[in-house]
Amino acid sequence: MANGGLGALLAVAYSIQPQSEWLWLAFAGAMAAVNADTWSTELGVLSPVPPRVITSWNKVERGTSGGITLIGTLAATGGAALIAIMAVVFYPTPDWFSHLVIIVLAGLVGSLFDSVLGATIQAIFWCPTCSKETERHPLHTCGTHTNQVRGWSWVNNDVVNFGCSLMGAILAWGFGFVLL
Repeated sequence: MANGGLGALLAVAYSIQPQSEWLWLAFAGAMAAVNADTWSTELGVLSPVPPRVITSWNKVERGTSGGITLIGTLAATGGAALIAIMAVVFYPTPDWFSHLVIIVLAGLVGSLFDSVLGATIQAIFWCPTCSKETERHPLHTCGTHTNQVRGWSWVNNDVVNFGCSLMGAILAWGFGFVLL
């Protein structure tokens, strides 16, 4: 639901109102954002350079919420571009290039917004046994109870992913409204 729920809702809304280009753009933006986030996470860990937290640029460990790398950011752009290409292929429009750019930008910025949320409000916990930060609560993978060290208790990774999706949808809709 966190990654695809909003997209599914927008797809249903579009099936009811197929003449609405704005719903289509919002759907494509949401999907571009969650795909960009997935690609940046999966490929960003391959970076030989340590990630930096998006809010302060301090070096952090791989896998830290809010950490970004150049490889991860390029991967995010590629993930958003793949969705954008598929979107303009399956929704042909005379102004296909503008749509492509809007969707890629919405996807990339949505993914970066995910990193900002992860660095600022996502709940992070501490495992005293492993001496390690984790997103897992109430138990770490080792079986030890974790304690919250920062963030908002109700903002888990699913909430952050939904925020990413929502930002991608809003940006694509907004860019489309202003530019098209």
